Amino acid sequence: MGPGKAEYPVGRRTIEVTSEPGRTLTADVWYPADEESLVAVPKSTYEFPGLAYTSTVAFDSPPVASGGPFPLIVYSHGSGGQRYVSAFLTEALAARGFVVISVDHTGNTALDEFTGTQLPRDEIVRLRPVDIRAEIDAMAAANDDPASMFAGAVDSSRVGLVGHSAGSTGALQSVADGGTATDADVRAVVGMGPYIDPVTDDQLASIDLPAMLVSGTRDTTTPIRTQTQRAWKGLGAHPLYRVDLTGAGHQSFSDVCYYQELAAAKPETAAPIVEAIDTFAGEACTPKHLPIATAHGLIDRYAIGFLERYVAGDKAAARLLEPTQPKVVSVRAAR
Repeated sequence: MGPGKAEYPVGRRTIEVTSEPGRTLTADVWYPADEESLVAVPKSTYEFPGLAYTSTVAFDSPPVASGGPFPLIVYSHGSGGQRYVSAFLTEALAARGFVVISVDHTGNTALDEFTGTQLPRDEIVRLRPVDIRAEIDAMAAANDDPASMFAGAVDSSRVGLVGHSAGSTGALQSVADGGTATDADVRAVVGMGPYIDPVTDDQLASIDLPAMLVSGTRDTTTPIRTQTQRAWKGLGAHPLYRVDLTGAGHQSFSDVCYYQELAAAKPETAAPIVEAIDTFAGEACTPKHLPIATAHGLIDRYAIGFLERYVAGDKAAARLLEPTQPKVVSVRAAR
């Protein structure tokens, strides 16, 4: 799975994951699909509140491709997000030969913001690592279950964690000393637009596996100077990569620009949904921001290259971590 490798068609299936007693979460799983089984299989539909749309990439629940087991990636969305809000990345990861799982972190989703059912901040922070561990365990169990479509398809000895904003908090805390995933086979972690405030200095220093920080210079929600810079200085990660995208904003790591286009094309969309999308889009989709297609292409290149190198173990993927487009992206490596 290195540069130039053939890509898989992508499947997507929605399942449920039990995080802790009384907390059942909706999850999406993207995975390499069996190409010969795609005849008459429809594309998958993303049920974003008020703006459902059909994927141009992912098929609805086809069989998993042969050639597994495939490395596992857990993706954790930011505050006010949804499990598929970064489908540009989760679909691309599956196409590159990963199984990817992402839950709606109930109490901290877009739907919770619309309905006023958000959990208190401390509870949100506590639950992220709990949810992430539940996802790892659920996919390991599915791999071992002969009745599951994922039987034999998930390599839970090669796991990567990817988080955006509050998802970065959960991912980092999961692999810090005392975290929920310190005894799991997590090989690497990626924080995008990372939110570092809840992570203690001791937790940062205790993380010694490969890590990457991907940030935007126009991120005003989790600014580089107060968030990324602290993680860059404090992480004990080996190796540690930092990718700064010139002109990217906090929501450049999501599909919000596409949702804004969808809303504009559907005048019947409820006003509160349009207002919420426009607020998020103000952090990615204006003329002052890096064009979203460019941002997504760079995020895919560096995050997937890093995960192929340090989770899948493909040394050739290190080529994808070399600096490119110097006016747009800064890549640094430490230790």
